[in-house]
Amino acid sequence: PKANLLQNKPNPFSEETKINYEITTSFENAKLIIHNLNGNEIKAYSINNIGIGEVIINGKELVPGMYLYTLIIDNEIIDTKRMILTN
Repeated sequence: PKANLLQNKPNPFSEETKINYEITTSFENAKLIIHNLNGNEIKAYSINNIGIGEVIINGKELVPGMYLYTLIIDNEIIDTKRMILTN
């Protein structure tokens, strides 16, 4: 596979959580997008490097609930996972 998206840790979380990923091929555009369950984009993080990386999500920037996060490389959805923010 050209990339691998891992489950955020910890999950559920209240303060912050880390989303790790690995991209194994070159790309023009890559991003990690957080959506709410209605499909609305909440935040987007640009990814600029091949290899292993992480995005840190600050729980204070979101309201408690369930979110989906998706890794997109060159307009191709690689994977989507679920995370839960508690109070």
